[in-house]
Amino acid sequence: MLGFGYTISNHHYSFKYKALKYYLIAGEASGDTYGGLLMNAILDLDSEATFKYWGGPQMNAAADGQIKSISETSFMGFWEVLKNASAIRKLFTIAKESIQVFEPDMLILIDYPGFNLRIMEWAHKLNIKTTFYISPQLWAWKKNRYKKLRDYADLFFVILPFEKAFFDNLNTPSIYYGHPLKDLDDYKENEKSRSVIESGEINSVGIFPGSRLQEIEEHLPILISFTQIYPNIKFIIAGVSHIAQRNYNKYISKSNPNVSIIYDKSKLLMRSVDIAISSSGTATLELALYKTPQIVIYKTSALSFAIGKRLIDLKFISLVNLIANKKVVDELIQDEFTIENLKISFEILKETNHRSFVISEYDEISEKLGDGNVSEQIAEDIYSYLINSMNDE
Repeated sequence: MLGFGYTISNHHYSFKYKALKYYLIAGEASGDTYGGLLMNAILDLDSEATFKYWGGPQMNAAADGQIKSISETSFMGFWEVLKNASAIRKLFTIAKESIQVFEPDMLILIDYPGFNLRIMEWAHKLNIKTTFYISPQLWAWKKNRYKKLRDYADLFFVILPFEKAFFDNLNTPSIYYGHPLKDLDDYKENEKSRSVIESGEINSVGIFPGSRLQEIEEHLPILISFTQIYPNIKFIIAGVSHIAQRNYNKYISKSNPNVSIIYDKSKLLMRSVDIAISSSGTATLELALYKTPQIVIYKTSALSFAIGKRLIDLKFISLVNLIANKKVVDELIQDEFTIENLKISFEILKETNHRSFVISEYDEISEKLGDGNVSEQIAEDIYSYLINSMNDE
């Protein structure tokens, strides 16, 4: 029995302590997905919870309270961050001021490490309780940042199976329940790819160029040129509405009758196409869970790539290969991302036996990511932590 007459038993709460306040910052599309899932899980525990947040359509669907959209906050690469330094400084000011005005019971920082680690350090100095959700890729570069997570995060949740041991070795407490994408029920019902493997036919290809403007500009010219090699295959681009349509349309013309675009329906596209070509990121893991064979691509500015190559020492870049710890899908990165190389990888992926191999590896990856209910378990930990903290006070 807690003080104030409220009981907590087996993570089920008989009464709410009060309508708690949560401030969340997600700077990108994947963070918006996880933020939306977490907000809904919090509302299941505390239906009167109030939110302020930086996010996108998934968080908007969960609750009111948006401060900034991911269309204003998504910067990737060293050069891109540098040239937008003034805008980023303004975002820090907005975040700090709005957090202080809102006075949240818990500040929840979702991924977006270049921004959120600095906000966490600032919040710690003001004694604001903070959850860091989704680890920065310290296993890839800037390992010393673990000290901020160790010293400033009240709660720290990781979502990749190898991260828990990584942080344990650094004496940095973390919690792993699995990957929040497993919370989405439609993965469990998708058996589309099994019939595709049996038939051996490739009729449709999903193109997932990324959710940032610079990714669209780097990836689409090559991808659109590639589609012209296969006029009898239908190519569908996954667009996002927070990027203006003109930024897609300038690459698509009437000379590409086999190319179309749909907006904000990436999951529908992932589970319906036969093969995918995807920008490295969360989309690659989503495609694995949908059992959709894929090729991973990525290109950034020459300066950003040169700096990153010196700092990052990884055998793979895609989450699929990283979790499997071996090559499951082809990765065409930077100078290797050419029409010629894409055609070679595509022809290999068209082979039934190779797609069968990829699907079997996807099954093993999925098993490593937990059984679902990740967002629910994280919400319970956050809620329990807050109530216990208030009781101690």
